[in-house]
Parts: sequence; C-alpha cells; structure tokens
Amino acid sequence: MTTNLSRRSWLQRSAMAAAILPVSRWYQPDSYSSRAGSPFPAQIIRLNSNENAYGPSQAAREAVMDSLNEANRYPRHFMASLREEIARRENLTPDHILLTAGSTELLGLVGLVYGLQGGELVACNPTFDFMLLYAERLGCKWARTPLTSTFQYDLNGLDKATGPNTKLIFVCNPNNPTGIEIPTAELKSFCETQAQKYPVYVDEAYIELSPNGRESSMASLVDSNPNIIVGRTFSKVHGLAGLRIGYAVANPVTIELLSNFHIGRGMTISSASANAAIACLKDPEFEAFARTKIIEGRELVCNAFDTWGVEYLPSAANFVMFRNAKFSMDPVEAMEKEDILIRKYDHIPGWTRVSIGTMEEMHAFISAVQKYVA
Repeated sequence: MTTNLSRRSWLQRSAMAAAILPVSRWYQPDSYSSRAGSPFPAQIIRLNSNENAYGPSQAAREAVMDSLNEANRYPRHFMASLREEIARRENLTPDHILLTAGSTELLGLVGLVYGLQGGELVACNPTFDFMLLYAERLGCKWARTPLTSTFQYDLNGLDKATGPNTKLIFVCNPNNPTGIEIPTAELKSFCETQAQKYPVYVDEAYIELSPNGRESSMASLVDSNPNIIVGRTFSKVHGLAGLRIGYAVANPVTIELLSNFHIGRGMTISSASANAAIACLKDPEFEAFARTKIIEGRELVCNAFDTWGVEYLPSAANFVMFRNAKFSMDPVEAMEKEDILIRKYDHIPGWTRVSIGTMEEMHAFISAVQKYVA
C-alpha cells in the first residue's frame, strides 16, 4: 500500500487546511453537559464519556509510580517493551504495532494520511466520527451511509458507496454511539473482500466488552493484508483514559507508512502511560474483573429499561443508547437535576446514551430515572 503524497501536494493541501480551520472550529467539544469542567464535585456521577469507573488497576497505579524513576529519560525503553507485550498478546511482531496518545491520535493520524489524498472516506453515520471530520477538513469527503433500520452497521451499504474515489473504509465495531456489534464472520468476510481494493480501518475501542471479546477482533487479518488497520485503546476496559494510550495493529508496511507522518517522532506517549499499559497487559485478573462488572452494570440498566418499557439498543460496549419517548422531560436535563451526567447528540434526536459506571452508580441512575419515566 502506498500513498501518492508529494511534497508539493502536501504543502498545497496543508495551506488549504490552514485557510479552512480559522473559519470554523472543525471539532466541537462535547456539549453533553453544562458541567463539563473538572474537577467535579464528589457527588457528581459521571456516566457521559464511556470511561471505566473501576480503573486504573492497582498494578497500573504502581507502574506509574515506578516509571517516575526514569522520568528524566525519553520513553523509548518503555515503548519498546509495550510494543513487544502487545505483539506477544496478538501473536504478531513489534513491527505490527504503532503506539499513539490514545486511539484518538491514531484516528487523526489515519485521517491525515488518507484525507490528504482527497477523494472519499466511506463510513456509516452515526458512528465515532473523529477521523472522518478530521479528514474532511483536509479536503477529503465523508461518504455517509445510514445505519440499517435496526441501527446495524450497513456493510452492504458501505460496499455500494465505494468507488474510484474511495481512499479508505471506516468501520467502528462495536459501534459508538449505538453499541451494536457486527457479527464476526460477516465483518471478517467484508474486510477480506474490501481490502483487496481499499484500505479498511476497524475501530475496536470496545472489543474487549463484546460477547466474545478479542476473539471478535480483525487483528488476525493484518499480517497477510496490508490494507487492514485495527485501532485499539487502553481507555476502556483497562481504565487508562486519562493517561492517553492507544495503538494500531497493522501490517509492517502500513505501520511504516503511518509512522512517516506520526508527529513527535513517534514519541507522543509518556513513560508513565507506557509502563501502566504494560502492567495492564500483565494483569488479566483486573481485565476480567472490569469486563465482568461492566457487563453486569449494562445488564442491570437494560433490565430496568425492560421493566419500564424504555426502548434501547442491544449493546456490546460500556454504554447503552435509549429512546427518550417514555421520559417526562429531556433525560440529560433530568439527570443533571439528580447530579448524574449522561450524553445526547444533536444529530441523533430522540435518543440518549448512558455510560456504565460502578454497580452503585448504576443503581443510583436507575433510582433517579424512575422519577421521570412516564
């Protein structure tokens, strides 16, 4: 896989992007709450950002403290060790791994590399749109394909949307904000077929929380196919959202391509972040604990919605998307009155998303919601 970016086209497109950005903010901050600042008062329950309320683990905390002894050194050693540990876990080599400051940086990097080529990125809508909006601001178009009538990621629709201008296909699995997972066999067949013609990026931020966990991953395809990129994060099941650490799993040819455009000479994570991530991968007990508790909390909320007749989408992630119709007022505003933060989207009217916190937090959410269900 190659990219056609010459130095001249890079400068031309960079100048265009620089001209666009001051006109309008290409990325709007989340508007889910008027209480978006930090630190939060102790009584506020935060169920709006899909964070792991149980993490980081004790092992990760200790790893952060241990890394401070090397804080005066660049994080190369920690990064190399982390790449080796991820590669071992995926039965690949360190050359298949690229570390980034959260999966958000990776999404931006991929959006940069393929967005600067012009043409189109093909993805469903709604989905996690950071890469797609970023690429649009660089002169690339987002070919939006609606979800199906049952809110499934429409693989057939994506196939029909591809063409001579397609630069990359983006798939989020499980999808955010709907939480729905694509059947593994269907997605694998889709990736193998489409990757014969186009690069395919699969965002697996929530894969560990899906029914079959990492067995549903597309990472096994990357060694034989340079057109498939898998994005992961330590923000969810591992509870390291504040330490900003994510990674790509891809063919070494693709990793080299992305590395050529990676800002900061590839050192955008800290020693603390990398060492904490290493500790997470060596702590399967905490990963299993967090996964189990998050799924229990998810089931608790869904059971309550079933009792009240509140429509919701089947989730394979650490959040649940539900319809507002049964509520006596806007759920976000109602929960703010109860010191609970949840999330809504202007482009998905009539629906609201609640993240899964601790069991105590979910019981508090259910108790609060019951006051507003008609």
